[in-house]
Amino acid sequence: MRTPLMACLAAALLLALAGCRHSGSTHAADNPASSANSTATTAAKEGTPAMTTTQQAEERMRHWETWPIREGHSPERAWQGVLHLLRTVPRFADITPEIAGQALGMPSDGLPAPHRGYSARIHDDWALGWSFDDGLSVPEISVDVSHRPQMHSRTYFDPAPVCDGPTDWAVLRPELEAMGFTLWAQWSALDYSSANDHYALSIDLLPSTQLNGRLCIKGITLQPMPQQVRP
Repeated sequence: MRTPLMACLAAALLLALAGCRHSGSTHAADNPASSANSTATTAAKEGTPAMTTTQQAEERMRHWETWPIREGHSPERAWQGVLHLLRTVPRFADITPEIAGQALGMPSDGLPAPHRGYSARIHDDWALGWSFDDGLSVPEISVDVSHRPQMHSRTYFDPAPVCDGPTDWAVLRPELEAMGFTLWAQWSALDYSSANDHYALSIDLLPSTQLNGRLCIKGITLQPMPQQVRP
């Protein structure tokens, strides 16, 4: 998915993940990537050698293991929340971080400032998160699940643990088409984009071998249509 959520959630471990099941408030200290970035920044300020790419990856993996699993949220709730926003909020400009967070079932203040959104580990191998970025020329809301960071991106993590409800691609697509998202651009077998009169969206998918090839939702990004960017 071509989205700043990756950058934002790198500051929130969602460069390599994105996740959420939480009971109570989330803080940057809970976030592995945030801690790894802080370590690198401190080293730079103290004049010690900067960490190599390999060292940064090792740091993220170490912090992932200490990142507590949070209870109380699920990807299924998040995907249903995206549908709720599309059905009930006429324009992107009417969405606030608080409205989005309430719809998605996640806090809106769980990322390092100035970002708005949330990320949390929800499973041994998975995290869930979302971000609201209105500082772009075209603002956007991104929701994403991501797996634990790896030294080499060769390990396949079956998404069955985060494909925990009926909102897979087979169900989501007709729901979206009923709201006017009828023309789809397919960038790859697992990457789709569409738009209606008010919103543009892109969707990333993950196939699950454990679920007999079911296409699970990896992430959704919402943007206003160009003529709707500013109220």
